[in-house]
Amino acid sequence: MGDFGHGQEPGLGNLLTEAIGREAEDMDSLSTLSLCQRFQQEESRVPDAIAPCLDTVASLIDDMTPRLRAGGRLIYVGAGNSGRIAQMDCAELPVTFSVDPRQFVAVIAGGPRAVGEAVEGAEDARRDGEAAMDALRLAPHDIVIGISASGRTPFVLGAMQRAVRRDVGGVRGGVLTAALTNAQPSAVGRLGVDYCITALVGPEFVAGSTRLKAGSCAKQLLTMISTCCMVRLGKTYRGLMVDVRVDNEKLRVRGRRIVRQVCRGKDLQKNAAALLRLDQETALDDLIDALIVRCGGSVKLACAVGASGLDLSDAKRRLQDVHGCLSDFISSLERGCPLTVVSVSPEKTPRLFLAIDGGGTKCAVSISTAQGVVAKAVTGPCNLHSASLTGVVEEIRTAVLKAVASLPPESPHRRASMPNFCRVWAGIAGFHHLGPPQTDKFARALERLFGVSAKDGSSLRLTCDTSLLSCCLAEEAEEDGEAGIALVAGTGSVAIAFRKTASGEVVQGGRAGGWGHLVGDDGSAFAIGKRALQSVLRRREGQDNGAVAGTMCETAAAAAAAAAARACASPSALEADVVRHLRCSDAADLLSTVLSTAGGSVPRLVMGSLARVVTRAAFPPSSSPAVDEDEGARTEAAEILHEAAGHLVSLVARLVRLGEASRTVLILSGALMGVEGYRELVLQKCREQGLCFRKIKVITDVSGYVASHLANLPLNEPATDLSTTQ
Repeated sequence: MGDFGHGQEPGLGNLLTEAIGREAEDMDSLSTLSLCQRFQQEESRVPDAIAPCLDTVASLIDDMTPRLRAGGRLIYVGAGNSGRIAQMDCAELPVTFSVDPRQFVAVIAGGPRAVGEAVEGAEDARRDGEAAMDALRLAPHDIVIGISASGRTPFVLGAMQRAVRRDVGGVRGGVLTAALTNAQPSAVGRLGVDYCITALVGPEFVAGSTRLKAGSCAKQLLTMISTCCMVRLGKTYRGLMVDVRVDNEKLRVRGRRIVRQVCRGKDLQKNAAALLRLDQETALDDLIDALIVRCGGSVKLACAVGASGLDLSDAKRRLQDVHGCLSDFISSLERGCPLTVVSVSPEKTPRLFLAIDGGGTKCAVSISTAQGVVAKAVTGPCNLHSASLTGVVEEIRTAVLKAVASLPPESPHRRASMPNFCRVWAGIAGFHHLGPPQTDKFARALERLFGVSAKDGSSLRLTCDTSLLSCCLAEEAEEDGEAGIALVAGTGSVAIAFRKTASGEVVQGGRAGGWGHLVGDDGSAFAIGKRALQSVLRRREGQDNGAVAGTMCETAAAAAAAAAARACASPSALEADVVRHLRCSDAADLLSTVLSTAGGSVPRLVMGSLARVVTRAAFPPSSSPAVDEDEGARTEAAEILHEAAGHLVSLVARLVRLGEASRTVLILSGALMGVEGYRELVLQKCREQGLCFRKIKVITDVSGYVASHLANLPLNEPATDLSTTQ
């Protein structure tokens, strides 16, 4: 290395990281073992290079901790390997410590693409670094750490200079800044950052390849800084990652182990069983799993509850009082600080009953007491055909917690993140297609979520969503052997037959349809929307083809004929309604709009939404003035709906035994069956085929109906048994 005047930075050729080490002279002639030993020897220099920096690192961490606790962001800035190391650290923090991923940001030269591949020239764009800081809108509590092995990377210099000189909230230098480098002196060190950490690792094993010792050094320093900050923030307890969230099997096992270790010497079994209202003889692992689920996946909260015996709301509040530090929470227990253990008397607490209607469009849940439905909630799709078991369980959890949050203010159950349910019936789309291993896995997941048992269906019943309607037959059947057919027409379509046995049990007797939109679903909202779109597109093609034919006509007569064809293919009122519903500029954009998946759009659901356009056109409000255009749309829509209704009736007809319609209850459900005009059209076609049912039952709120049914059953009676047929 050459001599440099005071305050001068070395040129690229004189950087320590670019130098050739003495060990390189015989590298090419070494045996493979000797080569590996030499490499390991070089890498072992990294800890020694970091050791002199520890005082500076510790001071930085002490300054960072209150900023992070106040919600400030930790922003890493790097190029190439430095940026990728930063990205890796940011990616691991949320899963390890349950922090908000938005609070930990990696800014890499070249943008997200540079994480997976080299973006040539990106590190030289100093202005891009400045722009990246401007885009982040730095706030007073933010922390910006630049990583540059050479100490002179233009992108990093631009970003750090902007952060150092940033006026935040009228305060100069409100942002905390730090730099990590392996060169001295360095350009980044001269910017005036609050902390400059310089770890001199020496020449690289391969000259200039800073992904080696410099990269190892950056990784050790970043993980040291972020991990020690997490310890200071109370994210650990005696070396255990207590703030981990249980999202997979490995973490479930780890979560159990952590709860056991933290609660050693405490009344874990008693406290967990009391909170979950389960037998103390329940296996401890099962209790811990259920406790973690009841705590929303938070291992830390489960530890606090298991160690203290507090209910969830009190344990959560006391954790917040000590800034989420489990060590301080446990210390307060050991010091004998008074804790208020809140118990709710079962005799004074209304029993809750939960029904879950998980379909392809939405997950609807209802909570009922003996007095009726007290809370409802709706979230996104919940179909085992199109989502993983874990995803479906999470959707169910979200929906139920949303419903719990809407319980009446006076309800004691609002104090729990997941209250105890006396009975749960979960009807989930696609459940009947699961194999035994998946069925068992799904059942175990819901048992842990709700603290109930699927054994014998005593407190947890699992079926497909359409089987929820079997409870209607249990209530409406006048005698043993009576049958019921449930016709469901929503985004999809299916019919299911049920029969009440001599023992009073309701069993499934047959099924028609329910094949999904790729194969079936005739008569459904999807099919109706598809027919409407096809009609519009055919008309559009007629217009376009007529226009082309007109330009090719050689005679006036032919041109007139082409014009007449175009007139017949002119836009209809239904087409205008479809275009307006999909917010297209004109019909030319229809197909691309329906098929687009941008913004999370689901083509199947978009197509199904067109059924509303068709039913509105066919059955307009009586107050709407009639015009010729509306009449045309009404006629076109009616044709589509007549065809669709015929398909639904064919599903029903396949399940009706000869001469038994008069002893059968027809149960109608699904969004389309809530449209009176379409429902009457279906019933009219049933009568035309001689299908005159004993009773017609329309259920527009399935989860509410089922929740009320569960609440009205005798306590020792299980819900409708469909375990053999699902």
